[in-house]
Amino acid sequence: MGKLIVGAILTAVVVFAWEAVSWTVIGWHQNGFRSFRDESAVAEVVKANVTSGHGIYLLPAMGEAPKIATAEEKKEFEARQEKALKDGPYVYAVIRPGKGELSMGTNLALSFVRSLICAFLIAALLSQTAIHYPARIAFVAAAGLFAGLTSDLPMWIWFECPARDAVVNIADHVIAWVLGGAVLGIFVGKEPVAEP
Repeated sequence: MGKLIVGAILTAVVVFAWEAVSWTVIGWHQNGFRSFRDESAVAEVVKANVTSGHGIYLLPAMGEAPKIATAEEKKEFEARQEKALKDGPYVYAVIRPGKGELSMGTNLALSFVRSLICAFLIAALLSQTAIHYPARIAFVAAAGLFAGLTSDLPMWIWFECPARDAVVNIADHVIAWVLGGAVLGIFVGKEPVAEP
């Protein structure tokens, strides 16, 4: 149990360090970010049009026709929505319309705790295996790939996240957990034993 705890903590440190390098040094995430031509004008429009504070907003908002609408009115409503979605602009955004309390320290602490929880989860799974060290790395890397496929790929499928950004995010998960697996595999997992 002690090796699992030490391995998970060291793995969390390695994954956290990789993510820091990935986001602050390499710049491959930020290279996909875009900016508006007139940020002040867009900010004013956003502030004037948010409906319920901080949250996820869609443009066009995909709602349902009023319950009292006739069949013809519902059909027209759905046609307008489909046209607006097809013609654009389309926006999927997290919006905070006013001031926010931003704390880099808190965000870093939460990010490390997230890495630590993930490291303990994958350590618990890896501890049930009897595989050689390279396979342990592959096992943990596969968990990173799984994380990317389940969290980032749906954003490309359903919310038009650019493919380039989805690929970068998935690759980031895989690299983080290849490095994490290289550490965790030293401490967790059993060598296979040949049956006599």
